[in-house]
Amino acid sequence: MIDGLRKPEYTGENRCWPCTALNASVLLLACACVARLLPGTRSRRLGVASTVGIVGGAAIALRGYLVPGTPGFAPKLVAALSDSPAPPAETGSLAVDSDAETGERALSELLAAGVVRADGEGLLLDDRFRDDWREEMETVRNGNLTVAVRSAASSPVSAKAVENGEFVVVSAGGVETERWLSRPVAVAEVAAVRTLAEFDVDPDVRVQSASALRSFLYDCPVCDTPLEETSADRCCGSGRSNPLEAPDDVLACPECGQRVFTF
Repeated sequence: MIDGLRKPEYTGENRCWPCTALNASVLLLACACVARLLPGTRSRRLGVASTVGIVGGAAIALRGYLVPGTPGFAPKLVAALSDSPAPPAETGSLAVDSDAETGERALSELLAAGVVRADGEGLLLDDRFRDDWREEMETVRNGNLTVAVRSAASSPVSAKAVENGEFVVVSAGGVETERWLSRPVAVAEVAAVRTLAEFDVDPDVRVQSASALRSFLYDCPVCDTPLEETSADRCCGSGRSNPLEAPDDVLACPECGQRVFTF
């Protein structure tokens, strides 16, 4: 029976501590209100408050939260109350928004350079490119990532490491232009831009192509852990604006806890 109540996607290693803290605060407030305001004798009020505390505590321990919908709103609420902004649910990219024409040009360049090749209705990444890309990723992750990001960007940007180096915030000037790149994404894209240069891919499409190439990754760019195809809902606060929408399918690192690509 207890196993049926558990929600492993929100407990254990997947537990969101902002969610837990918020729900614990709500539970303590509810217990205090019951102990003071419930009609009846003092012993009755304390007994009911204790029961509420035990049941609510068990729910938080087994499910990760007590208040329905917590995984969707708690991380955003905690971020809004804190002094510093929280990372977005979905990582950004060095690439800017593109249209169909830009995408078609990038694909044409990758095919012409031999970076990818057609395989039926799909595409395969060239083995030599994959090996060179992996080697370049090792170089990038062991160097100064913010400097590497600035040099790889297609236009002048500033870059700074935040969240203990877990993210690089890229800006073209002003908060509205900020993009948060997770460390795995930053390493993968910078290394891809450099490797695409070795394959003589047009400079104008290298950054845009680097973003799409993340879908071909097998291992995490940072820790080399095999990536997993999973659902965004396995991450607390997946960022969906409409809870009725199906969660995104993502490529994520189970060790770093970061998305590498959203399909």
